[in-house]
Amino acid sequence: MFKKLIDNKKLGGVNCIIWKDGEIVYEESEGYKNLETCELMTPDTIFRIASMTKPITSVLAMKLYEEKKLNLQDTITKWFPQFKNMKVLKNKSGEYEDAKRPITILDLLTHKSGFTYNGFLGGDIDSELTHEQWIKGLASLPLASQTGEIFNYGRSTDLLGILISKIEEKPLGKVMEEKIFHPLEMSDTFFTVPNYKRNRCAANVGYDESGNIIHLETVPAKMAFKERPRNLEFESGGQGLWSTTCDYLKFAKLFVENGSSNGIQILKQETTELMRTNQLTALQREHSKLLGSSIFREHYGFGLGLAVVLKENNASMPCAGSIGSVGWPGAYGGWWSADPVKKTISIFLTHNMTELKQLAQGIGFELYEAIDIFSNYSRKNFQY
Repeated sequence: MFKKLIDNKKLGGVNCIIWKDGEIVYEESEGYKNLETCELMTPDTIFRIASMTKPITSVLAMKLYEEKKLNLQDTITKWFPQFKNMKVLKNKSGEYEDAKRPITILDLLTHKSGFTYNGFLGGDIDSELTHEQWIKGLASLPLASQTGEIFNYGRSTDLLGILISKIEEKPLGKVMEEKIFHPLEMSDTFFTVPNYKRNRCAANVGYDESGNIIHLETVPAKMAFKERPRNLEFESGGQGLWSTTCDYLKFAKLFVENGSSNGIQILKQETTELMRTNQLTALQREHSKLLGSSIFREHYGFGLGLAVVLKENNASMPCAGSIGSVGWPGAYGGWWSADPVKKTISIFLTHNMTELKQLAQGIGFELYEAIDIFSNYSRKNFQY
């Protein structure tokens, strides 16, 4: 399916899987796991899934919601009083105004908190800051907009992850393992890949100035360390996990099997239905941007941690399928969609890491071509 892109050095290697009506109906492993060593891609290859981490953190938050450890209308000052007197950027001249209301758990889940991404807290994936230092740094920054006003993609899910860790008094990864990964037998999903599994990791792949793929020593923009130190407290609930297609399939089934996966109930049916319910107004969808482009338009909304299909269409971003389908892509090439109507899940994982300035030059868009190819194949052959 991707041979031309791989042969033309526009794509390194891909793992993809399609599941329908209780069974895997298509699986493909193509290209290279490591460009330097020419190791071929294998079905058990482990990838950085980047923002595909966000739906997992969001499910974990809803698990705590069901356990009555938090409420969606709780303000985050209940745990972090540092956010009591937030300032909001009023205009491009740098004038500020007071926040009109406090930030809630719901605001974090829907990215309507006003937080955006910034470089003041270390790398998006790895930061040497302690939780206390990270919280203090985030609370010192102005919000990009009034809370609840608009969808601003950013640090909300990272903060949600730290909040979960505080409530449970355990590292975020440990809570994920106990409440999601272990019950679902997701044995290849973690923030730090164990030494004995590192040979299965896909190497980092980026683009040179001519737009051809090259091996990278580490991810772009210093978002992560080449080797993650074992003593880091910060675990990015927004983009820090590694995983495989088979593991992520076990997670994605929660949205087509009413909160369960392979017979293991993680969330109640009504909770997953709530997560799949759009939380954005038409005006918010119209003005929401991602990398400078409209992300939702009239076809998509955003629920609790996931994009939601509101109107069937031929697009693949941010997800695809029948009305009510969900998904959320990752910056390094990950993409998935779960369709509860057609009982279909499609997952695409690769490492194709493009700098923002390269995207502005038109470099790296072959990745989205590959996702479109896969999404269209899923739709055409499996009524997706």
